[in-house]
Amino acid sequence: MSLNVLYAENDNDNQIYRSKNEPNFLVRDATQADDEQLVQLIAETMPSNGMTLAFERYPSYLSASHAQYNRPDIKLVVPEENPAQVVGMMNLGWRYCFINGQAELLRYVADLRMHPAHRGNKVLRLLMDYVYDEIPLDTIFESVVLEDNTVACNILHNERKGFPKPFHYDDIRTFTVSQAQKPAQFGQYHFEQMNTNHVSEANAFISTMKQHYNFLPNYDFSGLAESNHPFWLGMNIHDFYLMYDQNHQIVGLYGLWNQKAFKQTRVVDYSLPLKVMKPFYNLYAGVRGVVSLPKKNDAFEYLMIHSALCHPEQQDVFASLIFHAKQQTKLRRKQAFCITLANNDPRIHWMSNTTSHIIQAKHYFHSFKGNPYSTFDRNKISYFEVGRI
Repeated sequence: MSLNVLYAENDNDNQIYRSKNEPNFLVRDATQADDEQLVQLIAETMPSNGMTLAFERYPSYLSASHAQYNRPDIKLVVPEENPAQVVGMMNLGWRYCFINGQAELLRYVADLRMHPAHRGNKVLRLLMDYVYDEIPLDTIFESVVLEDNTVACNILHNERKGFPKPFHYDDIRTFTVSQAQKPAQFGQYHFEQMNTNHVSEANAFISTMKQHYNFLPNYDFSGLAESNHPFWLGMNIHDFYLMYDQNHQIVGLYGLWNQKAFKQTRVVDYSLPLKVMKPFYNLYAGVRGVVSLPKKNDAFEYLMIHSALCHPEQQDVFASLIFHAKQQTKLRRKQAFCITLANNDPRIHWMSNTTSHIIQAKHYFHSFKGNPYSTFDRNKISYFEVGRI
């Protein structure tokens, strides 16, 4: 079975979908009129390391979703008698990425939410009926779920009748980096802030990286020259840096992404032990220069690292890239930046030389047609863009 079939984008969606299993609700596409409800629904809280967090998409979920997908595909569950009321949602959008070195389409499952008053198997079953009936059965879906999000793990990672079967592919870690050791080789490299003259060089470098990484987005940095390109929401060309060796050969690339204008991680509450420890920890954080804990209902202040790319075996290049990113983060008056790496990425071992808060997540594929592992070259490293998960 070819990848072009597996990731076919023509799913023949109907504008309205009904299932005999749940006649009181229907599935429809999201519209601009739904945006306010989606902002509220997506801000559902979840636990993580003693905190209750809300991952918000304010002021517009529809706008923010374009930074997560090349083509969002947002499906809503609404009551039959009141189709303007949103009680559930799921994004099944398309991503353009490299798989086994070839440009492909991948459907990514994210932002599965249900209104508290309507949680239960009926709404979820309706969404899965839609997936089964309206999307080709040989489609492979990708998902990433935080280990602490036990509700989503229970839904997506257990076999259920009528659901695509889950297949655990690998594990990933997101590092919130507040300090980074300066490597001995740092002086051997120099960095240039990207401008329009660098675009073709950056695109060519991305093309070489597809040899090493699977699920690497098919970036086209010419979109950065457009001030309103939705895929580069919140970024401009000067947010990126090219890294060169002593022969002026490009060996690395990264950007720093401030997403606070459209995507925030807010602390809704702290566990009792953290409430007690928080004042003392923040004193320590101020002295050590690490991330402090915000007030309840405030958002964290950090940047996302974008496309932190280099040859996976070049630890000195990666170390220098991370140190430079920390320098630039400080110049932007932020405490930390986030980077996500797969556990099979050799570069992850160098992260022990940073001061980082770590969040674990699981990477899965889902299929009605059996185990998809043979579709992917397992010798390649799984790539994740922290700002697009």
